[in-house]
Amino acid sequence: MRFLLVLAGAAAAIGLAAPASADVNNDQDFLTDLRDAGITYQDGGNAITIGKSVCDLLDDGQSTAEIVTQLRNQNPAFQGASAAKFTYLSASHYCPKYVTGEDRGPKPEGASGN
Repeated sequence: MRFLLVLAGAAAAIGLAAPASADVNNDQDFLTDLRDAGITYQDGGNAITIGKSVCDLLDDGQSTAEIVTQLRNQNPAFQGASAAKFTYLSASHYCPKYVTGEDRGPKPEGASGN
């Protein structure tokens, strides 16, 4: 949980700027894809903030494996492949430059979405 709070604080401090209407649609699509992947959350806003923070970690040079491990270690709700799915969906929605290929890249086992 501490990791999630750190991620939320980092995203808030950076102040992610983009057109509001585009963000709203993308955010809703992200939450829908999380639900479709079987990932539950208590607060959609917090899930979005953490999802965007995944991009900050990737920008800082952390590997997806490191991020997945941190998510699993800091949040007991991420069981099985859910941390990998969350990381993939976050990158797919908020920093697609990290997801390659025509179909937005390889998906972790069990991942669904765009």
